Amino acid sequence: MVSDIPGTRIRQYRRDMGVTQAALARKVGISPSYLNLIEWNKRPIAGTLLRKIAEALDLTLDDLGSVAEERLRAELVEIAHLPALESADVEADRSSELIGRFPGWARGVAALARSEREATTRAQVLSDRLSNDPFLGEEIHKMLNRMAVIRSAADILVEYGDLTVERRDRFIDIIHEEIRVLSDNGEALATYLDKAEHSERHLTPVDEVEALFDAREGRFDEIEDQAHAMTRLLDDTRPVPRRAKARALVEERLGDAIERIIADSPHVETEAAAARARRMLADYAVGAIMMPMPAFVEQARELRFDIEALADTFSAEVDTVCHRLISLPRQDDLPRFGYLKANASGVIIEKLGFERLIIPRYAAACPLWVLFRAQQSPEAVIRQRALFPSGDRFVFIARAQNTGMTGFGKPRHYVTDMLVTTEVHSAMTVYAPDLSSVVEEVGPGCRLCTRQSCAHRVEDPFTG
Repeated sequence: MVSDIPGTRIRQYRRDMGVTQAALARKVGISPSYLNLIEWNKRPIAGTLLRKIAEALDLTLDDLGSVAEERLRAELVEIAHLPALESADVEADRSSELIGRFPGWARGVAALARSEREATTRAQVLSDRLSNDPFLGEEIHKMLNRMAVIRSAADILVEYGDLTVERRDRFIDIIHEEIRVLSDNGEALATYLDKAEHSERHLTPVDEVEALFDAREGRFDEIEDQAHAMTRLLDDTRPVPRRAKARALVEERLGDAIERIIADSPHVETEAAAARARRMLADYAVGAIMMPMPAFVEQARELRFDIEALADTFSAEVDTVCHRLISLPRQDDLPRFGYLKANASGVIIEKLGFERLIIPRYAAACPLWVLFRAQQSPEAVIRQRALFPSGDRFVFIARAQNTGMTGFGKPRHYVTDMLVTTEVHSAMTVYAPDLSSVVEEVGPGCRLCTRQSCAHRVEDPFTG
């Protein structure tokens, strides 16, 4: 789908500046009628012409529509088709116009929807916990039993006025003791629920941390600069000790830098997001110490960005290499990567660095992605040549790794790391597909995918 945010923005800015269509068209070398088609989203615009119009209006390209706004548009389209809004007849096809004319309101609607999603998820989790958690079931059963004893003893005191003082005191003692134990049960229950609420990983505001990394294009130069000097302190060539030493250096020397990044970011607003940001920035710093960027870029070019070969070269794990690849400098001679991680249940638990791949926020991603089948061949790198309904072609590179204990009889728990790049950028890598490589038709997810004939569809698309 071609974005109509730039056209709407051009019309809005031009009018605000008092510039006529004829004057602007003359300045950029097109006809007024063609500019009119652009402004009313009848013709797509990008590249040189978009840059000329931005310069003519003294604007930046981001003023006329950024990657963040493209994501916002996709999110608003999803929101417009949520079941709760079915009767509201929301104009999903005009979401770009809303962003173009009223960006604050558009961001506000998306923020409210995210807040409602979190609240709903929280309620579902707590409801499921109340229904199925064995500890809660036992504690609630104990409380109900205590309450039954208290009520029975109280009923006896009320109904039998001729009890002896000794027997009355005995029932009062029973009530007193049961109330004390009931209070202890209630306190234990409240403490457990409080811990459970704060330990639910999927309730953390991932969007805030994702926005932090997007705003910095996946790079944190203040960490890179300090980490580079620490590389010489890694004197062990084994991956696990090297990583442990790098982690210790991060905790010892880079804590203040990480805290400054979080404090200065307008995107990280909640404590839960700050905690997640600390973890991810610490992981970033570990990779920067183990693989300083100048040396990493040199080796990556030589090895054609082979993640396993790079892991061997730097005595690092593959997931650390993947994180370094998404923080490569933005240069024409270097490929661009995105990164996704999924657990065994198919939940995407981390996504960074690739704005062109739209991932549904309110539904599951496409089950045909190699990300979700890599665990059938653990520790092996699998490539997928993916064709989206929009015509975009991506190359997915996935590898499942064991995260549990090793040894005979130990259960294996896998997570899957997946790199994403365009088919064009993949030509710089060892993963470039040849002409005989199968092209698999996939989508972003059922609700955003227009492939009606897909045998794996589980939900109808928003549009026909």
